[in-house]
Amino acid sequence: MSDPSRKEAEVLSLPAWEQACEAVLEGDRLALGARFCPVEKAAGDDRARYELAPGTVVAVASARSLAPQRAYAVEADGTVTEISAAAAEDRIDPAGAARRAWRRRCSRVGLTEAPCRFPVPAGHGYEADVVYDWAGEEHVAACTRATDRRVWLRAVTYEEAVELGLA
Repeated sequence: MSDPSRKEAEVLSLPAWEQACEAVLEGDRLALGARFCPVEKAAGDDRARYELAPGTVVAVASARSLAPQRAYAVEADGTVTEISAAAAEDRIDPAGAARRAWRRRCSRVGLTEAPCRFPVPAGHGYEADVVYDWAGEEHVAACTRATDRRVWLRAVTYEEAVELGLA
């Protein structure tokens, strides 16, 4: 007879064609680490089950994929919850959360750290070496060069944002 006061460990159940891996960071992005081994499954069962320790962050991908499609976290009480890739990154490296949030903010507006040329109307008012709002985000675009009809903009780096008091 089982002890009713004992809580059974939560199990992550996935389709057998998906792989559950340790969630790791490559640079600042969520990636697949070591693959977890599923617990025994019944013959003909099309699901793989994984018993995981509390605090574990899992990245899930299809069998042939090298990039995670979903992430899960095992909470302190043993429950398994699906979390976003950003939340998984922050659980793995809490100290880098602000840096990654700034990176996501800049990538939402389509800017990279390499300057990109944009056509603008005459009399636009852009000046080189000034930080501007761009595509609905405040203070993310650094103007590197401006002419009458074109501006060259790049994303403000996290280090620059900290120096300017923006992040």
